[in-house]
Order: sequence, then C-alpha cells, then structure tokens
Amino acid sequence: MISRRYLLRFAPFLAACGQPGTGFRGHAFVACAGSASLAVVDLLAFNVRERIELSGPPASLFRLENRLFALIPARNAIDEIDSLQRRRVFTHNLPGPPLAVRAEPGSLTRLWALLNEPRPGFYPLALDGAKTPRPIALAAPALGAAYAPHEPLAAAALETGAVQLVPFDQHRAHAPVHLAEGLGAMRFRSDGLLLMVAERERRRLTFLDVAARRVAVELPLPISPQNFYVIPDGGQAFLTGEGRDAVVIVYPYRTEIAQTSLSGRRPGMMAASADPPYLFVSNPEANSVSVFDIGTQKVVAVTGAGVRPGAISITPDQQYALVLNEVSGDVAVIRIAAISPGRTKRAPLFTMIPAGDRPVDLRILPG
Repeated sequence: MISRRYLLRFAPFLAACGQPGTGFRGHAFVACAGSASLAVVDLLAFNVRERIELSGPPASLFRLENRLFALIPARNAIDEIDSLQRRRVFTHNLPGPPLAVRAEPGSLTRLWALLNEPRPGFYPLALDGAKTPRPIALAAPALGAAYAPHEPLAAAALETGAVQLVPFDQHRAHAPVHLAEGLGAMRFRSDGLLLMVAERERRRLTFLDVAARRVAVELPLPISPQNFYVIPDGGQAFLTGEGRDAVVIVYPYRTEIAQTSLSGRRPGMMAASADPPYLFVSNPEANSVSVFDIGTQKVVAVTGAGVRPGAISITPDQQYALVLNEVSGDVAVIRIAAISPGRTKRAPLFTMIPAGDRPVDLRILPG
C-alpha cells in the first residue's frame, strides 16, 4: 500500500492546486537531441514559448535550483542554462564525453561529472572558477552511476561487472565490489545505507551494504531489469525490463519482492503521482501509457501517447503527467483528475504539444 509519508511529502503541492484543467504555473524544459535545443513549454498555455539553442545534441538534463545543465557528449561539454532568463549562459568544456553529472551535496558551485575518457573517473567542475581537486579514478570504464541522497557519495557500475563506491570528500574510490557483467541501473535506498543494483544478465536485484561494501541480499527477478523507479519517500521501487510484460514491485526497506503485476506491452520508463497514487508506465512498442494504481497494484487505465513514448514527469501540483514521445517529437499531456478507473480502462489524452526532433529528457520548473 502507498505510505502516509509519501502523501505528506506532497501536501504543500496538493494544497496549492488550482481548479482541474487550469494548467501549472511553470515551464517544462524539453531536451531535443535532433535539433540540439531546449524547447520551453508553457504549462499554462500548453505550447512552446521559445527555444534555447545548445552547443550540441543533448543526452540528458540535470537541475540545480534555477539552473539547468545539458550534457552534450558529442562536444565533450555541459551547457549551463539560466531557467529564469531562459538562455544558455555558459558551456563547460570537459576532457571527454560526460555520462552523468551531479552537484556535490551542500554545494551550489561544484559538480562532479562521470567520464570514461581520457580515463574512467569522476571529474570536478567548479561553477565559480575556484580551484578544484583532482579527478577520482575508477578501476574500469563505467556504465552509469547513482548518488547517495544525503552524503557526498556516488556509486559507479563498471563494465567489468563490479560496483565502485566513491566518497567525494575522501578524493579516492574504494575497492570494487565484484558482482557479474551486465549491470543495469542503480539506486541508493532513501536512508543511504543500502545500494540497490539491477543485474540484467543474472536477472536479480542485489542490495549492497554501503558501509561494509559487501552483498547483503540478492532477490531473483522474473525479468531482465532495465528501468528502475523509486517513489519519493523510498518505500517502494518498481522495475521493468525484458522477459515479461509486467512491473516488479519491491519493498526496499524489507528487501523483498512485493509482487509482479501485469502491465502494458514491453513496459519502459516510469513516474508516480502522489494523490491519487498512480504509477505511469510508458509502453514504447504499443505507443501508449499504462496507469498503475500503487495502492491496489493493478492497471486502471491505458491511454495512447504518440510514437514511442519514453521519459515521464509529473507536474509539482500533481495535475498532469507529461510523456516524451521520441519518434513523433511531442509531449503527451495526461490530466490525472480525468482518469476514471473502470471496466473500459481508458484514460483521455488532454493534449499533445509539438516539442522538436527526438526529445530525450525534460525538467519542470515553477514560475
């Protein structure tokens, strides 16, 4: 069942909601890889207000307060965007293509970028021009990274099938913890004590004890996990991947599988609303989005969403789900209040917003 702590987390947003269908006073910044730009979508008018030119095709976005950072692997760079002025203010050059970037906890002026070239490691980036420490080397090229919620700590999934923990304040990585090749997405549990590692090849979810740097629990899965989503309070996690048209539900604090629930065809990326507690699951091959009730753990609605839906975001007021359609180049908008669970299991599509060529990521900012 959905936790009370999850609902309380969103209470300020829920109290501030306007009338149904009135829109959200803010903007969605949509990274379009095909046009090397950000589309600025007005979420009150539901249209593209303007476009921000980038230095190259963006791969993903990172937000730090009112600044956005677009990763530009083809240019070995990260573009910095002022979301209030809605313009690119700086391009940070790197020695290699960035795979991921995060801010150092407690700092608004230092980022750490994960690179595989010229050498695998985390590279510091000072936004204020201050002197930075040396890069922190990794034992092998990385596939991706996860970041602890409260501590200056990252975890890198290596191509060799190992996980390497990296405390930024110690300026060196710990010895790798060896699992198996074919690692997927990782997430720290919300208390930071365990790291959840999706192992695609072995079809399991492995929990690593962060302090001891050893395997704590291994959970067999009916799928090869590829997509990983954790609700904001950390009480439930959801996995999708090849093997079954289903969503696997995990209780991170119990370190156990709750159940495997049927979803749409080839379910992909996910995002959750708070009230009602719905999980939105993209189905790229079916060009649809499945709406999964977290409380009852059943699919309550399905809606068409453009061609090859991928990333999903929920507006902070919990009124709308925004779905990026990578092939049709638009944003599908689902009004959450209009979803009416019933026998038909259909959810109406509120509107479609043309965004640009190959939208790959988005961030929603109020104001």
